[in-house]
Amino acid sequence: MKKIFLLITIIAIGLLSCGKNETASTETSVSQSGAQNTAQQSQENNGDKSADTTDFPDESNEEYPGGMVKGMDQEFATDGSLHEEQFLNKTFGYTDTSDSFKIQKDSNGYFLTKYLDESAEAGKEMPVKEQTIRLKLVKDVFLVEEDNNDDGILAYAYDTNLKKMVFINPYNKFRIMLVAD
Repeated sequence: MKKIFLLITIIAIGLLSCGKNETASTETSVSQSGAQNTAQQSQENNGDKSADTTDFPDESNEEYPGGMVKGMDQEFATDGSLHEEQFLNKTFGYTDTSDSFKIQKDSNGYFLTKYLDESAEAGKEMPVKEQTIRLKLVKDVFLVEEDNNDDGILAYAYDTNLKKMVFINPYNKFRIMLVAD
């Protein structure tokens, strides 16, 4: 019991001392003649640091705090139009796999062709599989998968704020799940 208490105490002291080291000033000595220049340089460096660093991402970066990708779990923005010219017959990649997809249109409506690359999972070179799924136009904005028992149902749409193709969760008030590459 004493060993566990001692271990917890050591870890707590280590965490506290790490926090103090991060907030301590890294400049150890500055001459009086250069103090004003150093202060000015420090302010300029802090301004540049917020623009260049990935430690504190802003809206212009691809990631938000917590590792969330820009657009993820945001409300979908639309002007009420499908914007099919932005995605029709273009190949997009899924963000989490090497698979890709293309949305096309025929006389029966819209359909999605998934290009499934299972080479990485199998550990050897395999041909890319094609899977076709019919899409249903909902609210003149969303293309929702009709019969997809594999991965669950997704909706595809063009977000006017992000200016990108997005994956929408139709069961979560049509919030953005992922942004297509």
